[in-house]
Amino acid sequence: MSNLPPSRMPSLGDESPSYSPPPPQYSSPPPRNEGKLVNRTALWVIAAMSVGFFLPVCACAFLCFATGLWFNQFVDQFGQGELETGPAIGVIDLTGPILGGDGFGASEGYMRQQIEWMEETSDIKAIVVRANSPGGEVNASDEIWHALSQVNKPVVVSVQGICASGCLYIASAADEIHATRSSQVGSIGVISYFFNAEELLENIGIEPEVVATGDSKDFGSFFRDMTAEEETFWREQMNVLLDNFIATLANRPGSNLSEADVRELATGQVWVAEDALNLGLIDDIGYEEDSIERAADLAGISNYRVQEYPFDFGIFSSFFNATSNLDTESIFELPDAHDLSNSLQQPAIQYRYFGPYDLPQE
Repeated sequence: MSNLPPSRMPSLGDESPSYSPPPPQYSSPPPRNEGKLVNRTALWVIAAMSVGFFLPVCACAFLCFATGLWFNQFVDQFGQGELETGPAIGVIDLTGPILGGDGFGASEGYMRQQIEWMEETSDIKAIVVRANSPGGEVNASDEIWHALSQVNKPVVVSVQGICASGCLYIASAADEIHATRSSQVGSIGVISYFFNAEELLENIGIEPEVVATGDSKDFGSFFRDMTAEEETFWREQMNVLLDNFIATLANRPGSNLSEADVRELATGQVWVAEDALNLGLIDDIGYEEDSIERAADLAGISNYRVQEYPFDFGIFSSFFNATSNLDTESIFELPDAHDLSNSLQQPAIQYRYFGPYDLPQE
Protein backbone atom coordinates (compact mmCIF):
# COMPACT_ATOMS: atom_id res chain seq x y z
CA MET A 1 0.00 0.00 0.00
CA SER A 2 1.21 3.47 -0.80
CA ASN A 3 1.70 5.89 1.99
CA LEU A 4 0.86 8.89 -0.19
CA PRO A 5 -2.26 10.75 0.76
CA PRO A 6 -5.24 10.30 -1.61
CA SER A 7 -4.87 13.77 -3.05
CA ARG A 8 -1.39 12.88 -4.29
CA MET A 9 -2.19 9.39 -5.63
CA PRO A 10 -1.83 9.22 -9.45
CA SER A 11 -5.03 8.33 -11.27
CA LEU A 12 -5.23 5.59 -13.85
CA GLY A 13 -6.24 8.07 -16.52
CA ASP A 14 -3.18 10.25 -16.15
CA GLU A 15 -0.81 9.94 -19.10
CA SER A 16 2.22 11.08 -17.10
CA PRO A 17 2.93 11.50 -13.45
CA SER A 18 3.02 14.99 -12.03
CA TYR A 19 6.57 16.50 -11.66
CA SER A 20 7.74 18.98 -9.09
CA PRO A 21 10.89 21.00 -9.99
CA PRO A 22 13.81 20.78 -7.54
CA PRO A 23 14.26 23.60 -5.08
CA PRO A 24 16.59 26.41 -6.23
CA GLN A 25 20.26 26.06 -5.23
CA TYR A 26 21.73 28.94 -3.20
CA SER A 27 25.45 29.46 -2.62
CA SER A 28 26.31 29.31 1.05
CA PRO A 29 27.31 32.67 2.53
CA PRO A 30 30.99 33.12 3.54
CA PRO A 31 31.84 32.37 7.16
CA ARG A 32 31.36 35.32 9.38
CA ASN A 33 34.97 35.14 10.69
CA GLU A 34 36.65 35.02 7.27
CA GLY A 35 36.94 38.78 7.02
CA LYS A 36 38.29 38.98 10.54
CA LEU A 37 40.93 36.33 9.75
CA VAL A 38 42.07 38.29 6.71
CA ASN A 39 42.29 41.49 8.72
CA ARG A 40 44.15 39.71 11.53
CA THR A 41 46.67 38.22 9.08
CA ALA A 42 47.25 41.64 7.59
CA LEU A 43 47.84 43.05 11.05
CA TRP A 44 50.40 40.34 11.82
CA VAL A 45 52.19 41.05 8.54
CA ILE A 46 52.29 44.76 9.31
CA ALA A 47 53.49 44.06 12.86
CA ALA A 48 56.27 41.76 11.61
CA MET A 49 57.39 44.35 9.07
CA SER A 50 57.38 47.03 11.76
CA VAL A 51 59.46 44.90 14.11
CA GLY A 52 61.87 44.03 11.30
CA PHE A 53 62.30 47.73 10.59
CA PHE A 54 62.41 49.16 14.08
CA LEU A 55 64.52 46.44 15.73
CA PRO A 56 67.74 47.34 13.83
CA VAL A 57 66.97 51.01 14.43
CA CYS A 58 66.60 50.41 18.18
CA ALA A 59 69.78 48.32 18.20
CA CYS A 60 71.72 51.10 16.48
CA ALA A 61 70.29 53.65 18.88
CA PHE A 62 71.32 51.51 21.85
CA LEU A 63 74.85 51.10 20.49
CA CYS A 64 75.14 54.83 19.96
CA PHE A 65 73.86 55.49 23.47
CA ALA A 66 76.25 52.93 24.99
CA THR A 67 79.16 54.34 23.01
CA GLY A 68 78.30 57.81 24.27
CA LEU A 69 78.26 56.56 27.86
CA TRP A 70 81.62 54.89 27.39
CA PHE A 71 83.13 58.00 25.82
CA ASN A 72 81.86 60.20 28.64
CA GLN A 73 83.21 57.78 31.21
CA PHE A 74 86.54 57.65 29.41
CA VAL A 75 86.79 61.44 29.25
CA ASP A 76 85.89 61.76 32.93
CA GLN A 77 88.40 59.14 34.04
CA PHE A 78 91.15 60.42 31.79
CA GLY A 79 90.49 64.00 32.80
CA GLN A 80 90.50 63.14 36.49
CA GLY A 81 93.75 61.28 36.01
CA GLU A 82 95.31 64.48 34.63
CA LEU A 83 93.75 66.98 37.05
CA GLU A 84 94.19 65.24 40.40
CA THR A 85 97.64 65.44 41.87
CA GLY A 86 99.23 64.92 45.23
CA PRO A 87 100.06 61.91 47.40
CA ALA A 88 97.76 58.98 46.74
CA ILE A 89 97.07 55.38 47.64
CA GLY A 90 96.64 53.36 44.46
CA VAL A 91 93.95 50.67 44.31
CA ILE A 92 94.21 47.69 41.96
CA ASP A 93 91.49 45.13 41.26
CA LEU A 94 92.31 41.43 41.36
CA THR A 95 88.85 40.13 40.54
CA GLY A 96 87.73 36.86 38.98
CA PRO A 97 89.67 33.86 37.63
CA ILE A 98 93.34 34.46 36.90
CA LEU A 99 94.12 33.99 33.21
CA GLY A 100 97.07 34.34 30.91
CA GLY A 101 97.19 36.80 28.05
CA ASP A 102 96.39 40.48 27.75
CA GLY A 103 92.67 40.60 28.41
CA PHE A 104 90.91 42.38 31.27
CA GLY A 105 89.87 41.35 34.74
CA ALA A 106 92.51 39.25 36.47
CA SER A 107 94.48 38.49 33.32
CA GLU A 108 98.25 38.49 33.54
CA GLY A 109 98.73 41.34 31.07
CA TYR A 110 96.14 43.66 32.60
CA MET A 111 97.36 43.04 36.15
CA ARG A 112 100.97 43.73 35.17
CA GLN A 113 99.79 46.85 33.37
CA GLN A 114 98.08 48.18 36.50
CA ILE A 115 100.99 47.29 38.77
CA GLU A 116 103.55 48.95 36.48
CA TRP A 117 101.44 52.11 36.17
CA MET A 118 101.11 52.35 39.98
CA GLU A 119 104.84 51.79 40.39
CA GLU A 120 105.82 54.40 37.80
CA THR A 121 103.38 57.08 38.99
CA SER A 122 105.27 59.19 41.50
CA ASP A 123 102.13 60.39 43.28
CA ILE A 124 101.26 56.81 44.25
CA LYS A 125 102.92 56.21 47.61
CA ALA A 126 101.42 52.80 48.41
CA ILE A 127 99.21 50.20 46.74
CA VAL A 128 96.12 48.35 47.92
CA VAL A 129 95.10 45.25 45.95
CA ARG A 130 91.34 44.64 46.13
CA ALA A 131 91.17 40.82 45.89
CA ASN A 132 88.22 38.54 45.16
CA SER A 133 89.45 35.60 43.10
CA PRO A 134 89.39 31.79 43.18
CA GLY A 135 92.84 31.67 41.58
CA GLY A 136 93.65 30.36 38.14
CA GLU A 137 96.53 29.53 35.84
CA VAL A 138 99.83 28.68 37.50
CA ASN A 139 102.13 30.67 35.23
CA ALA A 140 99.85 33.72 35.16
CA SER A 141 99.70 33.69 38.97
CA ASP A 142 103.48 33.47 39.16
CA GLU A 143 103.96 36.31 36.67
CA ILE A 144 101.59 38.59 38.59
CA TRP A 145 103.24 37.64 41.89
CA HIS A 146 106.64 38.49 40.41
CA ALA A 147 105.45 41.89 39.16
CA LEU A 148 103.94 42.73 42.56
CA SER A 149 107.04 41.60 44.42
CA GLN A 150 109.16 44.05 42.39
CA VAL A 151 107.17 47.08 43.59
CA ASN A 152 109.28 49.40 45.77
CA LYS A 153 106.26 50.74 47.62
CA PRO A 154 104.16 49.37 50.48
CA VAL A 155 101.55 46.87 49.26
CA VAL A 156 98.49 45.71 51.21
CA VAL A 157 96.00 43.14 49.96
CA SER A 158 92.35 43.65 50.94
CA VAL A 159 90.39 40.41 50.51
CA GLN A 160 86.71 41.06 49.81
CA GLY A 161 85.10 37.71 49.21
CA ILE A 162 87.62 34.98 48.50
CA CYS A 163 91.37 34.76 48.17
CA ALA A 164 92.00 31.18 47.13
CA SER A 165 94.91 29.32 45.59
CA GLY A 166 96.53 31.52 42.91
CA CYS A 167 95.05 34.64 44.49
CA LEU A 168 96.71 33.75 47.80
CA TYR A 169 99.92 32.99 45.89
CA ILE A 170 99.86 36.53 44.46
CA ALA A 171 98.87 38.08 47.80
CA SER A 172 102.00 36.62 49.40
CA ALA A 173 104.00 39.30 47.57
CA ALA A 174 102.31 42.02 49.68
CA ASP A 175 103.57 43.44 52.94
CA GLU A 176 100.29 42.58 54.64
CA ILE A 177 97.12 40.63 53.83
CA HIS A 178 93.79 41.80 55.28
CA ALA A 179 90.38 40.19 54.85
CA THR A 180 86.81 41.07 55.72
CA ARG A 181 85.42 38.85 58.46
CA SER A 182 83.15 36.98 56.02
CA SER A 183 85.88 36.32 53.45
CA GLN A 184 87.47 32.96 52.77
CA VAL A 185 91.18 32.33 52.38
CA GLY A 186 93.18 29.23 51.48
CA SER A 187 92.90 26.42 48.92
CA ILE A 188 96.64 25.81 48.90
CA GLY A 189 97.29 23.27 46.18
CA VAL A 190 97.47 22.45 42.49
CA ILE A 191 94.74 21.03 40.26
CA SER A 192 94.59 19.72 36.72
CA TYR A 193 91.64 18.08 35.01
CA PHE A 194 91.26 15.93 31.92
CA PHE A 195 88.35 14.99 29.66
CA ASN A 196 88.02 11.39 28.47
CA ALA A 197 85.55 10.99 25.59
CA GLU A 198 86.73 7.52 24.53
CA GLU A 199 83.54 5.72 25.53
CA LEU A 200 81.34 8.42 24.02
CA LEU A 201 83.14 8.16 20.68
CA GLU A 202 82.74 4.39 20.70
CA ASN A 203 79.01 4.71 21.31
CA ILE A 204 78.53 6.98 18.29
CA GLY A 205 80.81 4.90 16.08
CA ILE A 206 83.86 7.15 15.86
CA GLU A 207 87.30 5.62 16.16
CA PRO A 208 90.10 8.21 16.14
CA GLU A 209 93.44 7.29 14.60
CA VAL A 210 96.46 8.94 16.25
CA VAL A 211 99.91 8.84 14.66
CA ALA A 212 102.64 9.95 17.07
CA THR A 213 106.39 9.47 17.47
CA GLY A 214 106.25 8.67 21.19
CA ASP A 215 104.00 6.89 23.64
CA SER A 216 103.29 10.10 25.55
CA LYS A 217 103.07 12.40 22.56
CA ASP A 218 99.27 12.46 22.85
CA PHE A 219 99.35 12.74 26.63
CA GLY A 220 96.21 14.47 27.88
CA SER A 221 94.21 13.60 24.77
CA PHE A 222 90.49 13.13 25.35
CA PHE A 223 90.55 10.26 22.83
CA ARG A 224 91.88 7.80 25.43
CA ASP A 225 92.32 7.18 29.12
CA MET A 226 95.51 8.20 30.93
CA THR A 227 97.96 5.43 31.71
CA ALA A 228 99.22 4.78 35.24
CA GLU A 229 102.72 5.88 34.24
CA GLU A 230 101.41 9.15 32.78
CA GLU A 231 99.38 9.90 35.90
CA THR A 232 102.44 9.29 38.09
CA PHE A 233 104.55 11.59 35.93
CA TRP A 234 101.91 14.31 35.96
CA ARG A 235 101.60 14.17 39.74
CA GLU A 236 105.36 14.58 40.03
CA GLN A 237 105.16 17.73 37.93
CA MET A 238 102.31 19.07 40.04
CA ASN A 239 104.26 18.37 43.23
CA VAL A 240 107.07 20.62 41.96
CA LEU A 241 104.56 23.44 41.53
CA LEU A 242 103.08 22.70 44.95
CA ASP A 243 106.56 23.03 46.48
CA ASN A 244 106.89 26.44 44.83
CA PHE A 245 103.50 27.47 46.24
CA ILE A 246 104.43 26.33 49.77
CA ALA A 247 107.82 28.08 49.69
CA THR A 248 106.24 31.28 48.41
CA LEU A 249 103.71 31.38 51.25
CA ALA A 250 106.25 30.48 53.92
CA ASN A 251 108.61 33.25 52.77
CA ARG A 252 106.07 36.03 52.41
CA PRO A 253 106.78 39.26 54.35
CA GLY A 254 105.82 38.96 58.00
CA SER A 255 105.05 35.24 57.85
CA ASN A 256 105.69 33.14 60.93
CA LEU A 257 104.97 29.89 59.11
CA SER A 258 107.62 27.40 58.09
CA GLU A 259 107.37 25.35 54.92
CA ALA A 260 106.35 22.37 57.05
CA ASP A 261 103.53 24.45 58.57
CA VAL A 262 102.26 25.50 55.16
CA ARG A 263 102.49 21.94 53.83
CA GLU A 264 100.12 20.81 56.59
CA LEU A 265 97.65 23.43 55.36
CA ALA A 266 97.98 22.36 51.71
CA THR A 267 94.76 20.36 51.69
CA GLY A 268 92.85 22.53 49.23
CA GLN A 269 90.61 23.74 52.05
CA VAL A 270 89.48 27.35 52.50
CA TRP A 271 88.99 29.00 55.87
CA VAL A 272 86.88 31.92 57.01
CA ALA A 273 88.92 35.03 57.85
CA GLU A 274 89.14 34.46 61.61
CA ASP A 275 90.47 30.93 61.14
CA ALA A 276 92.83 32.10 58.40
CA LEU A 277 94.17 34.73 60.82
CA ASN A 278 94.75 32.14 63.53
CA LEU A 279 96.50 29.87 61.03
CA GLY A 280 98.83 32.71 59.96
CA LEU A 281 97.59 33.00 56.38
CA ILE A 282 96.51 36.64 56.80
CA ASP A 283 97.66 39.49 59.03
CA ASP A 284 94.47 41.28 60.03
CA ILE A 285 90.68 41.39 59.69
CA GLY A 286 89.30 44.61 58.26
CA TYR A 287 87.69 46.35 55.34
CA GLU A 288 89.02 48.28 52.37
CA GLU A 289 89.18 51.59 54.19
CA ASP A 290 91.23 49.92 56.94
CA SER A 291 93.63 48.53 54.35
CA ILE A 292 93.96 51.95 52.70
CA GLU A 293 94.66 53.58 56.04
CA ARG A 294 97.25 50.92 56.87
CA ALA A 295 98.93 51.38 53.48
CA ALA A 296 99.15 55.13 54.17
CA ASP A 297 100.74 54.40 57.55
CA LEU A 298 103.31 52.14 55.92
CA ALA A 299 104.05 54.89 53.38
CA GLY A 300 104.33 57.52 56.13
CA ILE A 301 101.63 59.85 54.78
CA SER A 302 98.55 61.29 56.48
CA ASN A 303 96.98 63.45 53.76
CA TYR A 304 96.24 61.45 50.65
CA ARG A 305 93.68 60.65 48.00
CA VAL A 306 92.63 57.28 46.58
CA GLN A 307 93.64 56.70 42.98
CA GLU A 308 92.30 53.75 41.03
CA TYR A 309 93.70 52.73 37.69
CA PRO A 310 92.47 55.51 35.36
CA PHE A 311 92.00 53.36 32.26
CA ASP A 312 89.34 50.99 33.58
CA PHE A 313 86.35 51.08 31.23
CA GLY A 314 83.88 49.31 33.52
CA ILE A 315 81.26 47.29 31.63
CA PHE A 316 83.12 47.86 28.36
CA SER A 317 86.29 46.22 29.66
CA SER A 318 85.36 42.95 27.94
CA PHE A 319 85.61 44.66 24.56
CA PHE A 320 88.47 47.10 25.00
CA ASN A 321 92.08 46.18 25.71
CA ALA A 322 93.60 49.45 26.86
CA THR A 323 97.30 49.88 27.36
CA SER A 324 99.14 52.55 29.29
CA ASN A 325 99.40 54.66 26.13
CA LEU A 326 95.91 53.64 24.87
CA ASP A 327 97.25 51.77 21.84
CA THR A 328 94.28 51.51 19.46
CA GLU A 329 95.75 48.43 17.74
CA SER A 330 94.84 46.36 20.81
CA ILE A 331 91.11 47.22 20.71
CA PHE A 332 88.72 44.29 20.21
CA GLU A 333 91.41 41.66 20.68
CA LEU A 334 88.96 38.82 21.30
CA PRO A 335 89.97 35.15 21.23
CA ASP A 336 89.56 33.59 17.80
CA ALA A 337 88.85 29.99 16.82
CA HIS A 338 92.56 29.20 16.84
CA ASP A 339 92.89 30.38 20.45
CA LEU A 340 89.85 28.38 21.52
CA SER A 341 91.12 25.22 19.85
CA ASN A 342 94.52 25.67 21.47
CA SER A 343 92.85 25.81 24.88
CA LEU A 344 91.70 22.22 24.36
CA GLN A 345 95.08 20.85 23.34
CA GLN A 346 96.74 20.61 26.76
CA PRO A 347 95.09 20.57 30.18
CA ALA A 348 96.16 23.57 32.24
CA ILE A 349 97.75 23.17 35.64
CA GLN A 350 96.08 25.63 37.95
CA TYR A 351 96.32 27.19 41.36
CA ARG A 352 92.54 27.24 41.38
CA TYR A 353 89.66 26.74 43.81
CA PHE A 354 86.58 25.17 42.21
CA GLY A 355 84.24 25.50 45.15
CA PRO A 356 81.38 27.98 45.51
CA TYR A 357 82.03 31.67 46.02
CA ASP A 358 80.27 34.97 45.47
CA LEU A 359 80.88 36.25 41.98
CA PRO A 360 81.92 39.91 41.83
CA GLN A 361 79.15 42.29 40.81
CA GLU A 362 79.92 44.53 37.85
